[in-house]
Order: sequence, then C-alpha cells, then structure tokens
Amino acid sequence: MNTTSTKQKLILSLLELGSKMGIDNVSTAMLAKENGISKASVFHHFSSRDAMVSSLFGYCKKLAYSQQITISFTGKASDVLFRAMDHWHDVYTTEPLCWFYSIIEAEKLIHAEASSIARTLSQMFDAQSRVLIEELAETGRLEVEDLDLAIEMFSAMVQNLLTKTLIGKETDLPWREERFINSFCTLYKGQ
Repeated sequence: MNTTSTKQKLILSLLELGSKMGIDNVSTAMLAKENGISKASVFHHFSSRDAMVSSLFGYCKKLAYSQQITISFTGKASDVLFRAMDHWHDVYTTEPLCWFYSIIEAEKLIHAEASSIARTLSQMFDAQSRVLIEELAETGRLEVEDLDLAIEMFSAMVQNLLTKTLIGKETDLPWREERFINSFCTLYKGQ
C-alpha cells in the first residue's frame, strides 16, 4: 500500500473511531491495530497526534465543502423544501461525512479547529437556505415580507433537526421535519 492510501486509511479510521468514542479517546495504538500496522508506522505518516487530527479536519473539510445542493426548484414550495431536506439528510447520514459531522458537533466546544469548521459549515448551510428561500419568494411560491428572518428561522430549525439526526436519539424526527416544512409553507402561504 502506498503512503497516500495508508495515510488516508489512518484518517478514515480516526474519523470512524473518533465519531463513536471522541477524538481524544482514540489512541495511536488503537489506530495502528485497526490498520494492521505498528504504532511507529502511524508516526511515519504524521509527525504528531495533533498533526493527525489536523489532517483529519483538513481531509473532511474538503469533503464537506465539495457537497453542493443539487436539487430541482420545480414544483410547490413544500416540494422544493422536502427535496432540500432529503439532500441534507443524504449528506449528513452518508459515511464518512456523518462521522465528520458527529465529531464536529461533539468537539466544537473543545477543539478550536472543530469550532471554526462548525461556524463555516453553519454559514454554508445559511447560504444554501438563502438560495432556497429567495428563489421561492422571487417566484411567488412563498410570500415573505422579512426575507432575512424567514431564512434565519428556516436555516436554524433545519440545522437543529439535522443535528438531532446525528445524535440519533429522537424517533419522531421525520414527523417533526414534515411538520416544520408544512408549517413554514403555511406561515408564508407556500404555493
């Protein structure tokens, strides 16, 4: 196996184990055992544990930032918003990104880099929400007087619901998501 693929495999192992146990609880020995290499080999690929965690964040940022919202804007407002929600579910629940989002959510108060990534991801999510709501308002499918408020409300609620999806402790999330989108469209007289 070449150096690049071994390094990527180590990052993916740290990502998976870190999402389950917390990054600080994954030892170098665990990573070595998981990948069938010696502990010294781990440090052949990373100069330190901090460098390994930084590489993990860098690798995942590239993956996350490459995710673009690619939904159809045809149909009623609720159709468009449900398609957007389905897209975000795919992004948030597909490996390895689901591991990354779990780590960011768990570590954002502990690791400065995780906190920075969480802010950037939230801003990206806000921007995607802005595109959705502006398009629906401009085409008359939503009647929005205060566009910024509607966008902020939509973005915050959907991010909250997706975070709960990552945690996986609520069983009524599909119902809550459907109820929110339908209520949002009713509030803004969605066509």
